[in-house]
Amino acid sequence: MAGLTATVARERLQALIPTDHAVIAAEARHDQTRRELDSARRVQAVVHEATRPSRSRKMAIDHGSGDRIVGLDAKQLRDSARALCRDHDVARTVLSVLVQNVVGSGIDVIPAPRRRGGKVDRGLAQDLRDAWDLWWDRPEVTWQHDFGKSQQLLFGGCARDGESFFQDLTGRIPYLDHGTEVPFSIEMLEADLIPLDFNDEARNIRQGVERNAWGRPVAWHVYKQHPGDGLYWKAETKRVPAEFICQLANIDRIHQVRGLSMFAPVMNRLRDIQDYEDSERIAAKVAASLCAQIIKGDASGYGSSKDPVTGQALEAAAYRALTMVPGMIGDDLLPGEQIEILDSKRPNPNVAVYINDQLRRVAGGTSTSHSSVSKNYDGTYSAQRQELVEQWGAYAMLGEFFTARTMRPIWTRFVQACLLARIVRLPRGWTQRELMAAIFVRPQMPWIDPLKEALARGEMEDRGWQAPQQNILLSGNDPEEVLRLREDWRDQTAGQSTPEGTNPDDTRASRRSLARALALKEPE
Repeated sequence: MAGLTATVARERLQALIPTDHAVIAAEARHDQTRRELDSARRVQAVVHEATRPSRSRKMAIDHGSGDRIVGLDAKQLRDSARALCRDHDVARTVLSVLVQNVVGSGIDVIPAPRRRGGKVDRGLAQDLRDAWDLWWDRPEVTWQHDFGKSQQLLFGGCARDGESFFQDLTGRIPYLDHGTEVPFSIEMLEADLIPLDFNDEARNIRQGVERNAWGRPVAWHVYKQHPGDGLYWKAETKRVPAEFICQLANIDRIHQVRGLSMFAPVMNRLRDIQDYEDSERIAAKVAASLCAQIIKGDASGYGSSKDPVTGQALEAAAYRALTMVPGMIGDDLLPGEQIEILDSKRPNPNVAVYINDQLRRVAGGTSTSHSSVSKNYDGTYSAQRQELVEQWGAYAMLGEFFTARTMRPIWTRFVQACLLARIVRLPRGWTQRELMAAIFVRPQMPWIDPLKEALARGEMEDRGWQAPQQNILLSGNDPEEVLRLREDWRDQTAGQSTPEGTNPDDTRASRRSLARALALKEPE
């Protein structure tokens, strides 16, 4: 039995040895593969120098999707941006420059209703224009702002807070007086009225926005009162369909719904500028309070501080002060004394250079021009125009964004309200889209040298590269109004002698001669 047991054990052992060898070989191959993968990861991680960790440079961390970042930082960024624009002159200047160059006094609309391939119906255009001019004065529910100011508030809120909203109100609304015969108004809403902390996964609500499966907003949940009103505020919301709410938001990432402040990249720099200026001002005030010091002479000339007989301390000498006035002569100095004027090293001559360099970076981070933010317009015509041309592209992008998100929806609802109130009638065979055709007039790039700009535009018009209406629009005027004023002037001056140089043919010839002379002239 013992022999049989040993034989069985030997057979079993011989059967298991190949299996153990196979397991060991498999583990060895797995370890080799793992070492190769780890080596590949290490090699991949150090291909770019920016990905190599170091003791002095921390690696960036991805904090998640755009919506998650908004949920973490949007409110604090909004509060900080408001504080900066309220108390910091540079931040206020940046906001003013953005509003001034993107919406200006207000983006206007010139109606141009026409059939496809047809001409503009002047009668319809004039009816829409008259209604638009009337509505411009009272476009919003409070009657406190005209439409130009409303545009400034909407875009300013978007740039500072990251987003702003307005609600379309068309037709009869309980307790609402539209203020004009056009039954249409807007209600402007600050970003605070859409709660960032309102989330409901069951209804697919995130940050106050109810979305469908594709991520498109279908409704907004709006506070009934502003959360900053104080003690009487109640956290009650109402559901407003997305078709009635228009959002103007500064969005940087795909699928991001709520906006972030345009001041986010430059907030620390703005605070540093403010702290630096404050310290320099304090140093200058202290320096202005310092004047001079009296260097004492021989100590024997001031006597002893103790009575040589009694040993009691003598009374201190009276405090001496020299009143510094222009032309004074220090004739009350004791022997050996002299006056030394204190050099405070203030004002610091490098302050302007440092601040100007910081403002250049602030302008770059906020899509504004450095000369407008710093109010420094030094440089040649070519340098100034180069900056203006490059920067105007950023203003044009923001202007088109504002037009697409604000002006076109408002104009569409305005025309629909005019049809609803029978202020205008849709001609037979026309579509509403054809009736809504219009030109949106944004702020135009200013002229640095009006003569050169006018000559260039006139030359393009003469060569057929631009129409007169386009040149008029580029100057910020309404072609219809310019034509009417010219006809009115012609009627007023009929029968009178025409001043020299006002004949269009003579002016065109003179312009061409001057343009050729300037073209042949060597640049400065």
